[in-house]
Amino acid sequence: MAGFLVMVFFAWAALQALLQPATVGAPGRVALNLAMLPSKVAEAWDEAKGIVTGQEATRFLSVPRPDVDMAGFRPVRGPEGTAFSELMVRGDAHGADRGWRLLGGAMQADGRAGNMAVLLDPDLRVARVWDLHEDDVEVSNKARESRRVVHGLQILPDASIVFGFDHGAGLQRRDACNRPVWVTPGTYHHSVMVQPDQETLWALRDWGFADEGEGANAPPGTGPVELDLATGAVRREISLAAIMAANPRLGLFELARKDENAVETNATETIGQWLGDPVHFNDVEPLPAEMADVFDGFAAGDLLISARDLNTVFVVDPETLKVKWHHTGGMLRQHDPDWRPDGTISVFDNAMGLGTSRIITIDPETHATQITYDGEENGFYTRIRGKHMRTARGDLAIVSPQQGRAFELGPTGAPVLEFINLKPGVADKSFVLTEYLWLPETALDLEDVTCTDS
Repeated sequence: MAGFLVMVFFAWAALQALLQPATVGAPGRVALNLAMLPSKVAEAWDEAKGIVTGQEATRFLSVPRPDVDMAGFRPVRGPEGTAFSELMVRGDAHGADRGWRLLGGAMQADGRAGNMAVLLDPDLRVARVWDLHEDDVEVSNKARESRRVVHGLQILPDASIVFGFDHGAGLQRRDACNRPVWVTPGTYHHSVMVQPDQETLWALRDWGFADEGEGANAPPGTGPVELDLATGAVRREISLAAIMAANPRLGLFELARKDENAVETNATETIGQWLGDPVHFNDVEPLPAEMADVFDGFAAGDLLISARDLNTVFVVDPETLKVKWHHTGGMLRQHDPDWRPDGTISVFDNAMGLGTSRIITIDPETHATQITYDGEENGFYTRIRGKHMRTARGDLAIVSPQQGRAFELGPTGAPVLEFINLKPGVADKSFVLTEYLWLPETALDLEDVTCTDS
């Protein structure tokens, strides 16, 4: 009977730890961990098997292969006309907006699969390949390579690149020959935005929230960071905690906090637990000076930020940290808001769980939204991640990471160029494709770039 009562107590404590974690303390957490032990053992066993079979090395780099008609697809041409792994393309350079294209994600080259960036010249031939890793990041808490996914990538006029990883340990700049220029330790992710003056860049850093969501204040290291482009040194940090302090009555960022009623004390301070990953910043973009006049109430340099888990995009003054504008809803777990020359804000709406992703625009003055592209037209859906941009002639370029695909829509709205990133030797899987950038033909000059092994 005593044993039965102990089992009942632990079952109750585990349930309370899930439903009301603040009320049960250490006994509830112990009970919850014991209850979860079988699943954790099974997870560890599956991981061990994956390591032995080799599947673990690409487990988190793999995504379901989309149901796409492969007719007309051909391998991207690698150096000297050879095929570059299973990166496939449909369409040609003549029908698309001519320019350079940079793709980032998991790929296979020379028999090795891993994170890579591939630069295609205006004729869609492979001009450069970067093998992306963290061998140069000297920190002790690096995740295994199989769990890191490149997410946040930009290329500079000298063909050097800046990038970070989901689950990574640093932001890096590497030259056109893949040699390290600088490494800045930190959990930088999702977004890299180089300023037009080529002196600084904006990125996102995440220090996470307290264990089990405890703690009244947001962590001081989570938020946008401005770094020196030449050295990687941090010039300015704008933490979520500082933004909240500058906007105490906004109430936006506390949407994912479980506040206590404090009936007995009528507490005046914030008391409550954060939910897991309560904000999830995934993009930061300063307002370009040349567009500032078309956005009433905003100024050049104001930061447009996406908070995925709040279904919110907002604009903050980087000097005062005052939130000037925010829009919540009408999108579900969105990414990549962009300033548009017509005075609207374009957003990648993942529409998580709805089966069809979209590109929408928001009018900041009226909050009216308009669907720019509905993914139902070509089976476009990515539950997480995703980016979009416009080429010089206005073509819409989209990367759908969880499908391992990217495509460009021409003036008529029809695809003019499509990529799919197949996983070699596996019929139902592709490799994740997280980044897709278009650059004008004059943006890069590789004629004087010579790479040697010495």
